[in-house]
Amino acid sequence: VSITMMALRGAMCRGGTNVARSAVNRLLPPPHCYHQPPYCCRRIHATTYAYTSADENTSPRQDKSDQRKRLDVAIVGAPNAGKSQLLNSLMGMKVAAVSRKRHTTRTGIFGARTFDDTQIVFIDTPGYLHHEMSIKEGVRKLLGEASSEIEASDYVVMVVDAAKKLDEDMKRTLITLIFLALRSRGRNEDGVTITSNSLNKFAVVLNKVDLVSPKQKLLLVVSDVSAMAESCIRRLLKQRRSPTKTRLESLVNDVLENYAAESGFDGIDEEDLEDFAAIVPDFLFTSAITKDDEGVDDVLNMLLDKATPSNEWIIDPETGTAMSPLEQIEEILREKIYRCLHREVPHAVQQQNRLLRLDEKSVDGKGAKEGSGDILRIRQDLVVRTKSHQRLVMGSGGKTLERIRSTAIKDLETAFQCKVDLTLSVRVTKSDKEIPLDSESTGGITYTPN
Repeated sequence: VSITMMALRGAMCRGGTNVARSAVNRLLPPPHCYHQPPYCCRRIHATTYAYTSADENTSPRQDKSDQRKRLDVAIVGAPNAGKSQLLNSLMGMKVAAVSRKRHTTRTGIFGARTFDDTQIVFIDTPGYLHHEMSIKEGVRKLLGEASSEIEASDYVVMVVDAAKKLDEDMKRTLITLIFLALRSRGRNEDGVTITSNSLNKFAVVLNKVDLVSPKQKLLLVVSDVSAMAESCIRRLLKQRRSPTKTRLESLVNDVLENYAAESGFDGIDEEDLEDFAAIVPDFLFTSAITKDDEGVDDVLNMLLDKATPSNEWIIDPETGTAMSPLEQIEEILREKIYRCLHREVPHAVQQQNRLLRLDEKSVDGKGAKEGSGDILRIRQDLVVRTKSHQRLVMGSGGKTLERIRSTAIKDLETAFQCKVDLTLSVRVTKSDKEIPLDSESTGGITYTPN
């Protein structure tokens, strides 16, 4: 029986069958959150928020600025594990596109929640596949992006689809992610890598637990993943004691072949027993697709407990995201494109912005609330390579394009807290070059006061 399983079973015996609760983490009191949904009039600047006692208007706790903390968290997992949905739940707002299609997330997406004197920075990474699968699906570039995000993070949350069978390809992917998480270096502040003294660098979140029945099946998933994690840790400690150059692929194959036969403290040097127990990951359970986001608070509280002192916050606590308004619009539209189109078509669609302007208007000329009567005008081209793709994006009588537009408007109005005038068109290009989202600006909004 693995160390993780002993802790898990004890927690479940004390807490009954409610496996959506954290099995091995203590819970913190609910913190006060300074995060607010973004409003389109707030420009997001490429700056850091290094609060000092002299800056009395920005720091939530001016008298305790030396206690400010931060944790950069990479959210990783196989495609369709629910990473983006979990990020949106952790953020309390939609920042990442969510669909049932693989590889919806194409780049790292940044978001942050600020609680009192602590900022948790989330990086949603593209779905990770082991080397052979990434070549087969043509997403090696995405694999590299996910790897670099893990390396530069303080902590890794590995999301596992609890309702999906752990076949050999999935196991190989998870083992690779575990090794990458164990090798993470930490965030960079002012050119200096901030390395935590903690050996525990990742947690496993079993997502979609509401789709698993009976719930006792979750114990089998935990048993398998924890055995893989502990096998990876054994090899990490062995390499630390006797450094040798070993290819990651060889380590992954070794774990895949032998983890099932290993248990407990097998193969652990007596001097490494304490470190082994400290590195074993935490397991948490979420069902992020439910309305109450069950288990998400457990994840947040666990992350808050692992934050370390910081000299700078990289995201404005009032906006919660480093994405420009145009990037937020692109992400919302892309989600609708992926949901309304099928097969390879959504992956072939590129977006190009033609107009992004906020017409500021007041209902009665004075005394109106901020944003009342404002209209955000957006004009975008959906660019495809072939006439057949153009017809599919348009749909019969333009119905598919209208469905993309109408569903996007609802999310855009929620995100920017104003009326949205969205116009979409579909055009064909024969160029193989990457099309810039907006070649003439950095994604800011042009204002036209009335």
